[in-house]
Amino acid sequence: MATVYLHVGLQKTGTTAIQFFMRENEEELKKQNCCYPCFDLGMPSRFKNRNAQFLVYRPEGMEDKEAETEEKERVKREAYQILQELAKDYEKIVLSDELIWHRSLKIKNFWQSVVEDFQKIGCHVQIIVYLRRQDLFIQSLWNQSVKENPRTNKTFYECVNGTFFAYYPLDFYQMLMDIARDVGKENLIVRIMEKGQFEGEEHSIFSDFFQSIGLNLTDQFTKEKIHPNLALDRNFLEIKRVLNTIEHPRMESFARQLIEQISIQQMEQRHLPKTAMFTYEEQLQYLAQFEESNQKVAEEFLGREDGILFYEPVKELEHWQIDRENMYRDMLLVMGEMFCKQQSQMDLMQENLKTVEKIVDRINRSVIFRGYRKIRGIKKRLKK
Repeated sequence: MATVYLHVGLQKTGTTAIQFFMRENEEELKKQNCCYPCFDLGMPSRFKNRNAQFLVYRPEGMEDKEAETEEKERVKREAYQILQELAKDYEKIVLSDELIWHRSLKIKNFWQSVVEDFQKIGCHVQIIVYLRRQDLFIQSLWNQSVKENPRTNKTFYECVNGTFFAYYPLDFYQMLMDIARDVGKENLIVRIMEKGQFEGEEHSIFSDFFQSIGLNLTDQFTKEKIHPNLALDRNFLEIKRVLNTIEHPRMESFARQLIEQISIQQMEQRHLPKTAMFTYEEQLQYLAQFEESNQKVAEEFLGREDGILFYEPVKELEHWQIDRENMYRDMLLVMGEMFCKQQSQMDLMQENLKTVEKIVDRINRSVIFRGYRKIRGIKKRLKK
């Protein structure tokens, strides 16, 4: 019986890096009788590496609820059919999607159905979860959302005091117990997103993940296609947040990458230290509400008698705030870069237009010449 290792997040725990790593090394994985399948199920291309997306897929642009439900079932049915065939050839199958951690809460009997559906195709399923300290998680999640989601325009404190983070289960013990109730504790692999807790050959997120699924991280595995998912900082975070209030279909694709590049450049040039959205005292206060839950996870899921889940201490970083002294400068940098990018696109369009005009001109001259020859031929025939 094949074992399916279902990696379900949490977000901001290196999931994207793991997914790119697995996709990049498909052939090496096969040498260890392991498969990281790539599904062609008609879903958007951004799910290419997130091959467990079929479990929580939400079709876009469908107003008909019945049609939406049918599309979800089609995607899931076809994915399981492919997995059933793969299970005949591979001992281990790895699936990954970080949205499962929170979207599973919105689907009735989700974990029970997962176990049953995999059993039907002759597979045993084990769940892999990476946990990150809650205060670090929400700060990183908000930063990424501001950077990548054009709808995120609330400040960090507005999100903390509102319902923004209520969507994500941060009581880890309660969530793990809910999963374990259907999949069994013995089938739940809990890992911690801290450099000091990574295991395996190189004590990295990759070797830790490989050890969790019983693979060897050999020198043949490469990491050429993995790029760091860097956060915005200082004024550039605020500039992007404000730009998110502009409802224009091109604003997101036009601004995000550009602002990210400027943010990185300026941080390096100015040698600025990292900041935190919380003050040190606020971080401690926020973590206090999860102290009992984290202790239970450490004791019951990791077998730690000391009850300590996260070993890294809370760092007393500089509290993030708008750098008013440099705000005008940073705004002008962004505006200038946007202008240059727009001008480059306009120049390219002008070059393309000139090329098209030359082609059209040649076609027109050719058509006119052929027409002229036909007219001459007709005239000659008429004279005869």
